[in-house]
Amino acid sequence: VVAVLVFLVPLFVPLPLMALGLFTSAIQALVFATLAGAYIHEAIESEEEEEEHA
Repeated sequence: VVAVLVFLVPLFVPLPLMALGLFTSAIQALVFATLAGAYIHEAIESEEEEEEHA
């Protein structure tokens, strides 16, 4: 019984770390997409304002 547990521990120990890595990667992707969208929105908005003044 102990041998089975000792064998299975290395299989289950990395799972929380992998879940944490997946969570942080998802947050990073969300932040990047939000900032990219805001930048594109500002670029389009400022270009439209320049066309109105011309």
